[in-house]
Amino acid sequence: MKLRLTLQSFSMPASIVAYTGMDALTHGIEAYVSTLHNSFTDPLAMQSIRQVVENIEKSAVGDKQARAEMHYAQAIAGMAFSNGFLGIVHSLAHKSGAIFEIPHGTANALYLPYVIDYNRKVESSRYADIARMLGLTGNTDDELIDSLTDLIRRLNKSLNLPLTLKEFGVGEAEFEKHLNQMAAGAVEDPCTPSNPREVSVEDMKKIYIAAYNGDKINF
Repeated sequence: MKLRLTLQSFSMPASIVAYTGMDALTHGIEAYVSTLHNSFTDPLAMQSIRQVVENIEKSAVGDKQARAEMHYAQAIAGMAFSNGFLGIVHSLAHKSGAIFEIPHGTANALYLPYVIDYNRKVESSRYADIARMLGLTGNTDDELIDSLTDLIRRLNKSLNLPLTLKEFGVGEAEFEKHLNQMAAGAVEDPCTPSNPREVSVEDMKKIYIAAYNGDKINF
């Protein structure tokens, strides 16, 4: 049975469509690579990822069917991550979002490609699985993962979401003031233990710095 969608669903501003949609994409991707993923969560995660990528841009410009599909995708992603849990995209977003008043989905969208590059050192095959499912180009896992992070950044640009903390408007002095606090808090976040790569406070700091400046993660 199709869910009934309210008038508010169709009148939702494009900005909210963008960051709630990218939040759902993050839920699907993190659930798929989580150390707690399983045979039940994997297909839910993959379906939600596919559905978001296929519909989020059309949803942002008001396509009613795309908005309906995004509602279903968000629910499916919720089933995936509530049973398979998440990773450090959410850990980073929780701590910096509270301090700098970054909408949660915007923060997730911003950090997602940086975290993928961090995690790929120990988990490449499952990110490559996602890229293959989406029909992205690449002959190796590394090439496929590059295509996946390129896609995420392209979606962020298309949806008018920032690619860096600096672009969001976080001042350098304020960023440096809170960096140690955010990194320490992110390591202790409940989402961190199920991240596919173990992370230290120093690594969290480096990820925050990369996301502030737009630097490529290669550590």
